[in-house]
Amino acid sequence: MAFERLAQFYRSCLFQMIIVGLVAFCEPGIWTALNNLGAGGNAKPFLNNAANALTYGLMSVGCFLAGGVTNKITAKWTLFIGAAFYTPYAAGLYCNNRYGNEWFLLLGAALCGIGASLLWASEAAIAVGYPEEEKRGRYVAIWMGIRQMGPLVGGAISLALNVNTDHVGKVTYTTYLGLVAISSLGAPFALLLSQPQNVVRSNGTKIPYLKKTSFSIEARGIWKQLRNKYMLLLVPVFLAGQFGATYQGNYLTTYFTVRSRALASFLTAVVGAAANLVTGIILDLKYFSRKTRSRALYIFVLVFVTASWTWNAVVETRLSRMADPPAFDLGDGAFFNSAFTVYMFFRFFYEVLQTYIYWLMAEIKGAQGDGDIARTTGILRSWESIGSTIAYAVGASHWSNLNQMILGFALWGFTIPFTLLAVFGNWNVSTSSPEPEVETDDSSLEAQEVVISSEVKN
Repeated sequence: MAFERLAQFYRSCLFQMIIVGLVAFCEPGIWTALNNLGAGGNAKPFLNNAANALTYGLMSVGCFLAGGVTNKITAKWTLFIGAAFYTPYAAGLYCNNRYGNEWFLLLGAALCGIGASLLWASEAAIAVGYPEEEKRGRYVAIWMGIRQMGPLVGGAISLALNVNTDHVGKVTYTTYLGLVAISSLGAPFALLLSQPQNVVRSNGTKIPYLKKTSFSIEARGIWKQLRNKYMLLLVPVFLAGQFGATYQGNYLTTYFTVRSRALASFLTAVVGAAANLVTGIILDLKYFSRKTRSRALYIFVLVFVTASWTWNAVVETRLSRMADPPAFDLGDGAFFNSAFTVYMFFRFFYEVLQTYIYWLMAEIKGAQGDGDIARTTGILRSWESIGSTIAYAVGASHWSNLNQMILGFALWGFTIPFTLLAVFGNWNVSTSSPEPEVETDDSSLEAQEVVISSEVKN
């Protein structure tokens, strides 16, 4: 009986979310923790930004294709391959910190860009495609909440090792050893995932997946979704979202000591996980319709992310007027408290926004066919990568933090009308379409139709 319950749990959606969360913890989570610490061997963030620009530049192209790869070789194996390519980047940061080596960091960043393309598309496809509709919010929150444990563990390690480092600059090289070890666990965790046909949902429904596809079918499917008007309205918020996180990383590295950065990394993971979980619970509330929940939450996000940018603008303007940048340390007074608190405030509401827009991925009208989830998550995460590439390139160009803040704030404002139109517009899609193209697997009695319908005319 105990074995049967264990087997049921192993095949449950909850277990799949825990596993994809653990992979995210070991890879993107630890990657975030490493970036929160600042550049591997440099007091200034320019090398780190250049490495990240390389990573995201490769992802900008790779994520477009990764949805098709996910459908071809399955999300499990795409996730496994992607996770395996993260560890060299962590090792490159260690070598840069200890030995000043730069080429290995850039090589690791390139490998990470290839792996992250696969991982980002497949983890999102699992997180929004596997769960039952009525539980999707909390399951997305579990995935993102576990990922927050990366910065939490990284921040705890860094805080413990650097608690006496009361100046700006690099952290001790031993900080990176534990993070490299954790990063190496992501690929083995991915092997514990079940294939979609073996997952048992609590409501008895099956997870849609492609039993047969080809690269030509995937190319046409991706092209179809690239013309999806509803999805195109979400592109700006994915494109501009990373500007806030990138600017905040530079802000933290420039103005705060090592131990205050370590504390910030630890606390942002705590508030980030709380934001993910609370948002997921709200999105699954049954007292209101899905449309009402979606609209109300976006208005909430709009108000508080805008407030975060406004507060940050006030603090950054004051900092930029100083002759020499401060090195804020713990207990440095009222201005330190304001500068540190606005960082935490921003990160909390940024995580609310992230949970919301990933939940929104599964709601994309005209993208509910078999294989569409992987394609749309790949496309949107590609746009997210393009935004990050530009953001890190700006960070590596010696632009002042004030100019980076202005650009990020302006881009956030640019996203608002498009996202409002997506959330509040009427996007009902007609189910009628021309005769679909059908491709079947003749070797299987369970061969499944693969539908690539033409765009519905308005």
